[in-house]
Amino acid sequence: MLATSSMSPANTSVHQQQHVGESDPFVVYARSLHNYTLRLWTESRRIAEEKARVKAAATAANGRNQVDPPPHAPKRTADENPKA
Repeated sequence: MLATSSMSPANTSVHQQQHVGESDPFVVYARSLHNYTLRLWTESRRIAEEKARVKAAATAANGRNQVDPPPHAPKRTADENPKA
């Protein structure tokens, strides 16, 4: 019967270690730092995605309004520019 008991010394010590680990200052600090870093990263990704959406919308709007120059218009070279 002792072999099948759920309150064996090995199980009790594991449970106590988990409880003690939750109040360990280093564990609390590590969790706090992890949560803070995750919040910063999430906010950074949100801002980057918002900027990408705005840029894509502006590009799409400019593409619809932009008038292409005629294909036969010659381009000026540096030698053709008038001197001031």
